Amino acid sequence: MRILFLIVSLLSLNSCWERRVKPNPPSNLKVWGSRPIYSTESVAKQIVYIDSALPVLFPGNIYAKDQLIYQLEIGKGIHVIDNTVSTSAYRMGFITVNGSSEISIKGNFLYTNSYDDLVVIDISDIHNLREVKRVVGTFPEGKFTYFYVQPNESGYYECPRYDSMVIGWKKDSIPYYSCYKN
Repeated sequence: MRILFLIVSLLSLNSCWERRVKPNPPSNLKVWGSRPIYSTESVAKQIVYIDSALPVLFPGNIYAKDQLIYQLEIGKGIHVIDNTVSTSAYRMGFITVNGSSEISIKGNFLYTNSYDDLVVIDISDIHNLREVKRVVGTFPEGKFTYFYVQPNESGYYECPRYDSMVIGWKKDSIPYYSCYKN
């Protein structure tokens, strides 16, 4: 009997509690966040040599061959550093390889990934690079888990589409209903 009385009492007190429902924000609400920069797969996977130095933002592994040093820029490509005079080495160029995360060199061939592909590049003449071979789909996880699939900083970002490759991020006003990274 006491248990029944206790249950009835608790249920009657339930009406005294104020229920707070979180209101839904309007669908046009915007926040400051990151918006993806897209490219088609064929353009994103092009290998290009640029005769100018780019800043080192996300350095990766390094290889030395002859008088040149190759330093990975994770997600973007490879810095080419002239080390002919070791006391005054300088970045002389950049090999754009979007979606790259590792490099290796054997002989005159540089091996790297471009998103989900294994790419072999002839580096015997650095100013006239030649893609020797591309093994498509070697790293299937690289298709959707590459470096630029999320922005580097935390906060709101526009969830990327899967029909294009993300090659970078820019700050912009984006919909409130976006992805969030801690």
